[in-house]
Amino acid sequence: MSAKQTQNARPRRLVTALSGVVIAASGLLGTSAIAAPQQGTIPEVAVSSGRLDTLVAAVKAAGLAEALSGEGPFTVFAPTDDAFALLGKQTLSSLLTDEGRPTLARILKHHVVVGRFEARDLVNRESIETLAGTSLPLATARGRLLVDEAVVETANVGASNGIVHIIDRVLVPVAETSPAEALLEIAVERGAPLFNEGNIDGCAAIYATALDAISLAGDFGLDEKGRANLAKRLAEIAKETSSRDRAWAYRAIIDGIFAGEMSMQTTSATPAPTERSGFAPRGNLIFGFDDAKEGQRWQTVLDGVMGGRSTGKISQKDGVVVFDGATSLQNNGGFSSMRAGIPAGLFDGADAIRLIVKGDGRDYKIGASTGGNQRSGGYWKTFPTTKDTWTEVIMPVADLERQFMGQRLNGTASPGDLRALQIYIYDKKAGPFRLEIESIEAVETKGNETFDA
Repeated sequence: MSAKQTQNARPRRLVTALSGVVIAASGLLGTSAIAAPQQGTIPEVAVSSGRLDTLVAAVKAAGLAEALSGEGPFTVFAPTDDAFALLGKQTLSSLLTDEGRPTLARILKHHVVVGRFEARDLVNRESIETLAGTSLPLATARGRLLVDEAVVETANVGASNGIVHIIDRVLVPVAETSPAEALLEIAVERGAPLFNEGNIDGCAAIYATALDAISLAGDFGLDEKGRANLAKRLAEIAKETSSRDRAWAYRAIIDGIFAGEMSMQTTSATPAPTERSGFAPRGNLIFGFDDAKEGQRWQTVLDGVMGGRSTGKISQKDGVVVFDGATSLQNNGGFSSMRAGIPAGLFDGADAIRLIVKGDGRDYKIGASTGGNQRSGGYWKTFPTTKDTWTEVIMPVADLERQFMGQRLNGTASPGDLRALQIYIYDKKAGPFRLEIESIEAVETKGNETFDA
């Protein structure tokens, strides 16, 4: 689906075997671990487990070890080392920095409940409040206890000051809403319906008013330099004669703030160093990223437009664009995308799209839309990536499958009609993603190359 088809509202959006303890390894509901004659505190139980070393290190780094050794009682949903590994080394390293420790502490508190709750106590609840002030949904399926998106692998591991349930993934709380995000959520909730009903001027006016407030006041988390930059950009947009263009330009800023692309500080993080693939050009270059302006032509569109909570951002360094973030399956979400328009004529004489990418082992989608009726849908095809390996992807335009609102339609796209390209992460998996893109070309395959998804 093209980014400009609709303006949708955005709601806002601690164990192998312990000494003297027999663990209920099956984790079936109603099964409990047999209490040892002498139980340690929750941190001590975690240290003895052999499966929770990362959690122990994180608790110490966040300064929570003393609190979890207190009288309690506490119930802890404890992610295994394998669960933490799913976050990726880069994410874990960032959480252990001085800047990341407050976030780490909040994530860990999201796994702790005041009180002692065995599995049999939890199966009768729909949710439970955590030490972070957040709520964890609870459910059962096939005799297993589910805590949000995690499965309880081992239930009822006793400690002197509470109880531990071993889970298979790290539970990430919903990001705290900043004053700016709260204001912009209201703006989108009110402006998007106007846009969809044809009142483009009204939508643009609401978006502009909310963004003006953020640029003028110091109460929304943006520093003086950031407010000045925002005010300058808003002044440029105000000169646009088309209310539709103004509305989408304002919305791009709003989505950028939601996605964390607009820094609330005077400095922003420096992207990790990149390397080039070594693949030689072989067609008409559509996007090469040696010029910083090429990366600026792309924008992100996230599942937040439909209530989801996935993230995504675009950065550019040393001739490579990096699209990274995290997908979340909450609120029926699960996708993050980057997209850009292209002028006519770039695919003349070509029949395929060639990408040089380095991924993380997840599957991505290449998408295209035409210059015709935007309500006719887009054209998509999945391509795999090999973790940390530069790969050449050849995607014949004829292999792109026409879809609209998740429904497969008949018809194929003509290369000469392509007016926009998209890269999607939408593999029905939750977790961090990272895709590096060196170039996108229009190439001629003469029908002898096919793409096997």
